[in-house]
Amino acid sequence: MSIYDALGGEPAIRAVVDDLADRLAADALLGPLFEGVDHQALQRHRVSYLAAVLGGPEQYLGQSMRDAHRPFRLTDVHMERFLQLAGEALDAAGVAPEAARAMLDLLDRLRPVIVDPNAGGEVSRPSSEP
Repeated sequence: MSIYDALGGEPAIRAVVDDLADRLAADALLGPLFEGVDHQALQRHRVSYLAAVLGGPEQYLGQSMRDAHRPFRLTDVHMERFLQLAGEALDAAGVAPEAARAMLDLLDRLRPVIVDPNAGGEVSRPSSEP
């Protein structure tokens, strides 16, 4: 059984992503990164990406994780906070512990392409200019 199926398929992933989005927006560390972002478009990307990487039928056609996150100069501190909030969202959705752990492990394996090894403590907001 895929992680996608173990989580409960698209409805469960959508519920987790919606809850996680609320947690991210309210978070003092990560929330400012989402100011001025098209939240509906971001939610669609998140659901599509997670469904694809968790073994679902969806296909992800967005930016690579490296390209999408590089402008923010994220650190391990940011990644740890994201994983904590994702874990809380999975728990709140009633996802079985084994499925939640599998998803968190998969997300943590993205660390090398999300975290900028050259970033200091500062997080940059990408420029809106082309």
